[in-house]
Amino acid sequence: MTKLLGTFRALLKNYYQFLIVLFLAIFLRVYRLNELTTFGGDQGMDFLKVREMVLYHKWTLIGLKTSIAPFFQGPLYLYMLYPFFLILGLNPIAGPIAAVFVSTATIILLYITVRKYFSLKFALLSSMLFAVSPELIIYGSTPLYQNFLPFFIVLAVYLFLTEKKNIFVGFLMGLSIGLGMELHFLNISLGLALFIYLLIFERHKLDVILAYVAGVLVGLTPTIAFEFRHNFLNTRLFLSYEGARPSVNFLEGILSQWTKGAARFLGGNFTLAGSIILAFMLLFVLAKRRLSRPENKLSRLTFISVAILLLLSLKFSAYGPEYILPVLMLFVVLLPISLIRIFPNKVGMALVALLIVFNLFASAKRLNINHGYNMPEGWTMKKINLAGKIISQDSYGHPNFNVASLIDGGTRAYPLRYSTYLYGAGPEAVENYPMNNFLYVVSDKDKEKLYGAKIWEIASFLPFSIGAEWDLQDGIYLYRLDRTRN
Repeated sequence: MTKLLGTFRALLKNYYQFLIVLFLAIFLRVYRLNELTTFGGDQGMDFLKVREMVLYHKWTLIGLKTSIAPFFQGPLYLYMLYPFFLILGLNPIAGPIAAVFVSTATIILLYITVRKYFSLKFALLSSMLFAVSPELIIYGSTPLYQNFLPFFIVLAVYLFLTEKKNIFVGFLMGLSIGLGMELHFLNISLGLALFIYLLIFERHKLDVILAYVAGVLVGLTPTIAFEFRHNFLNTRLFLSYEGARPSVNFLEGILSQWTKGAARFLGGNFTLAGSIILAFMLLFVLAKRRLSRPENKLSRLTFISVAILLLLSLKFSAYGPEYILPVLMLFVVLLPISLIRIFPNKVGMALVALLIVFNLFASAKRLNINHGYNMPEGWTMKKINLAGKIISQDSYGHPNFNVASLIDGGTRAYPLRYSTYLYGAGPEAVENYPMNNFLYVVSDKDKEKLYGAKIWEIASFLPFSIGAEWDLQDGIYLYRLDRTRN
């Protein structure tokens, strides 16, 4: 016991500064988690897949379709959710808890990486910037494919900065990239940047380069297996995708993407701050300055990554800031370093501190604001579970039912569908609306809207009468529609 207390005291003494940062990061991510997290259509579909994996051992080799093109993500995100849903009895809060866990692990790995290759001061500053970033707080409380990716980006950077690379390090670096691509294909840019860096600056290490490629392929094993089993479906969809055609608004879209990305991830959601950060980072990467070897390597990698992302923008029309996530994560490491390297030490420290305070203020200001993507105010995971419980209890006397929603874009109500399963009832399949006897619909207090709804899920259910209604508060109502036969 005495030895254990001694170890604990040593831990506090050596790491108390980082522990303060870590506890702040965790608090910002778990605060009112079941009310502020996103539980939308994507989460509902993913959670239903994980439910099948837990209950029926139906493992999948593919994830959801991407938002920018007709090909699919890998399944690693679902695999990462699996243990949390297994341990927490399929409660949907398992998804957000998994996001908090991964984000916390990322902060720890970021601290270890920057402390090992740079300094304790830079490690604390980068970790603090990550901890209080408004966008990274949302990433750390919301389960979504790309939201788990920062961990694998930081892991790849840790391995990349290893001075004496061997086959094992090269393989692990490739594996981290491949696993990141299994989470989201936006990680392709970092994978290509690392490969090009190795070819240019470490071309004499052919064994490391080959090990890197092998690691990427191993990381992509589930997707590769899916391709072989389904006649290279994803590959054919990718090759057939025409992509974006550059237009007069192309450069405007790119500039907006980068400034918004810097603002959301590093500038406290303030566009001017994002523009300044972006210009400053570009100046630092391109300027001829005396840098340490790790700083020089990371600057070169950042430059290559930016160039690749700009080239990829010619093919893909996605201008969302999240699509430059690999570069933004490199900025998290480089920004504090660059400010202190370029300006006098005290001025640089003051600027970094100001940036951190600015981000913390922005995060605190929106702490109680709904974070749910495409979720109207008041429609929370907690309320979705309540509606699912009501439906489960009421449906015992009203079998052959389905669910739908008029309050968000997910008309087939996958989150509500999941919560209904959670409490023991089973809605019919989404193609069965015309054959169902009862339909539970989430809407507002305007009942007439139900009769005039144009969406197929309700229009195909006509004729009907309102058999019951429940006031879920915050202007949200749950209705049971009873089909009336002619």
